[in-house]
Amino acid sequence: MKLKVLNILASLFITACAITSCLDEGNMDYVLSSNAAIKKFGIKDSIITNYKTVLNGVDTTLSTVVVGKNYPFTIDQVEGRIYNADSLPKGTDISKVVIDMTIEAYNVMIQAETDSVWQPEDSLNFEKPIVFKLYSQTGLHGKTYTAQINVHQQDPEEMTWTQMAGNFPRLQAQKAIYLNGNVYVFTEQENQVAMTMTASNNGKEWTALQNLDIPTKADYASVLAWNNYLYIIAEDGLYTSANGLNWEKVSTSQNLARLLAAIDGKKLIAADAEGHYMESTDGMEWKVYESLPEGFPKAHTAFESYALDTNEDINRVVLLECNEEKTDSVTTAWMQLDTDNDWSEIRSEKAIYACPRLENAAMIRYNGKLYTFGGPGRRSSALAAFDKLFCSEDNGITWKIVNESILFPEDFESKYEAAHGNYSYTVDDNHFIWIMWGETGEVWKGRLNKLGFVRK
Repeated sequence: MKLKVLNILASLFITACAITSCLDEGNMDYVLSSNAAIKKFGIKDSIITNYKTVLNGVDTTLSTVVVGKNYPFTIDQVEGRIYNADSLPKGTDISKVVIDMTIEAYNVMIQAETDSVWQPEDSLNFEKPIVFKLYSQTGLHGKTYTAQINVHQQDPEEMTWTQMAGNFPRLQAQKAIYLNGNVYVFTEQENQVAMTMTASNNGKEWTALQNLDIPTKADYASVLAWNNYLYIIAEDGLYTSANGLNWEKVSTSQNLARLLAAIDGKKLIAADAEGHYMESTDGMEWKVYESLPEGFPKAHTAFESYALDTNEDINRVVLLECNEEKTDSVTTAWMQLDTDNDWSEIRSEKAIYACPRLENAAMIRYNGKLYTFGGPGRRSSALAAFDKLFCSEDNGITWKIVNESILFPEDFESKYEAAHGNYSYTVDDNHFIWIMWGETGEVWKGRLNKLGFVRK
């Protein structure tokens, strides 16, 4: 390595002397460039990483291939930094990496205890950042760059769960709502609805459980979020709150029986006691339409509303029947577009892809897909509580078992049993799924790792 250094210094000296000689002999004007910059940087070819795993009970060695061109690098000419904004997959071996570098300089040195000259065929160890020192044609030290190859420390496709130790009250039946940076949990206490809350960036400190300041009995299961406000049905009408503490009546309609769904910026959807479909654009004035279709769920539903992939101005509402009292082994989803008032029953023609009927079922939209989970139930066979997570990529028509990525901790089944089936759930703006367990007061939140990665 020392010979490389001596060779390059000698080369610089000879080049300078030769050009000086030419200038003396021909009396011509030659200007040595003082430029020294890296213009392009990347991983050449591919990185092959071997790893061991167990397949069908046998220890097996597999390989993963990272294609270098799929991970572009950023060159910060001001700070002298080179890095990849999209990290390489977890476990990628970066101890022997051949780089593709375009320079505007006479040569490049790799800074170490003993500096060495960089050669295009060199295999470099990027487990720690590497410092490149550039020299111009004048032989002077030019710019210095620090290059690093970022590798994910977590598997992007796995889910990480964390228990939030804190003072969450030991509740029974409950419902959770996320709104504007806060997680609210509603329950019934002393013949009235009570509420506790925490900031979504906290989760450990919960407010004392307190009754809502509503004069008549309210229904905790009816609460939902719409247009940055919370809404709940009480015996004397509809109430709303911006913070969960102060409530005011917005509608005196005593015929409201259920809040079915909400589409931010558009409408609130409800049903009256006679089973008629109702809509409101402000929560105060309601339009009453024909009766809901035959077979439409009369209680225990979950909903999600979101824009169409093909037209963001149109929203789809998917409503899942969560009534475990029925005896059939599958359940049904219902769908509506906000451009009409009709509901359509959607169910796979093949029983193997139908949505299972689960006790205390939940539904969320996460990572662009619909998921359902809950207590024990059935589809083609018996299902244990929180044992399987089912996913729909076609807006509730077919549901498949998730065998990887978004999974629950193994002890969630025992937590469900300890809570006697009482739990609540919600998803916040930072893609965390929250699970609040009744009876035990445990709070957990989990997130698909890649949804938490910050672009650098």
